[in-house]
Amino acid sequence: MACTNCGHNLKENFCPYCGEKRFDKKNLTVKHFTEETFEGFLHLDNKFLSSLKLLFTKPGLLSLDHVEGRQTRHMKPIAFFLVLNLLFFLVMIIVNPYSLSLYNYITYHPFINYNTQHIIHEKLKTLHLTLPEYTRVFDVKMHSDSKGYIFAFIPVYGLISWLLFIKYRRLAVEHLVFATHFVAFILCYFFLQIYLLIIPFYYFTKIPYSPDFDNISSLMTAIIIGGYFAIASRRFYKASMVWSVITGCIIAFSFFELIQAYRMLLFFKIVYFKYF
Repeated sequence: MACTNCGHNLKENFCPYCGEKRFDKKNLTVKHFTEETFEGFLHLDNKFLSSLKLLFTKPGLLSLDHVEGRQTRHMKPIAFFLVLNLLFFLVMIIVNPYSLSLYNYITYHPFINYNTQHIIHEKLKTLHLTLPEYTRVFDVKMHSDSKGYIFAFIPVYGLISWLLFIKYRRLAVEHLVFATHFVAFILCYFFLQIYLLIIPFYYFTKIPYSPDFDNISSLMTAIIIGGYFAIASRRFYKASMVWSVITGCIIAFSFFELIQAYRMLLFFKIVYFKYF
């Protein structure tokens, strides 16, 4: 019979030209539909779990496998990131490191260094709203936008990786693949840190806020993120040990600066490009 997709003669169960499965209208049954649905979920689940395991146990290998053609055993980078991103924001109900309330922007440094208090004061006069009224709207928008634009970190880290490893002559897409898996790891790390460290600490100590604990957890985050980048880049780029450590330190020192920049960009976007 002819392939229903490309028209070539089909003798096997799958077309050798386009990969389309041999079609049999007898398979259009509820039973077959249900079987295919569960098979698809199980297949996705197996690939997702194996990709997640490799992301943690062998940093950089997931990216290396993809750019060297060993792709069928793992999820595609962007699909993997999107699933993690969805899961991350579904479970990050209590704490979201990418989203801050308006109170933080008009109360604490370094945010007030960007004249946030005056900006919000002028916004309230323009909209004829009180601060509590505007805060409710702002916080909802911040929570929503912090999810939708998290992918922006991928091209940013792709550019950073290109600059740090320019002499290794990787293609632009290869840097993006590496950056996608790196940002995926960051999402996983934040989930583990918040639910295994931050929430238990404040729950058992009953302290509303501890600057010392915050500083220690931030330092630990920078070390882990920088160390992960160093190990992953050494495996992926085949970089020297010394240069991998140096790049890891660069990532560690710039990590929270990038997050702060992301938060400020969201602030200005909501204030100037959202009309309530």
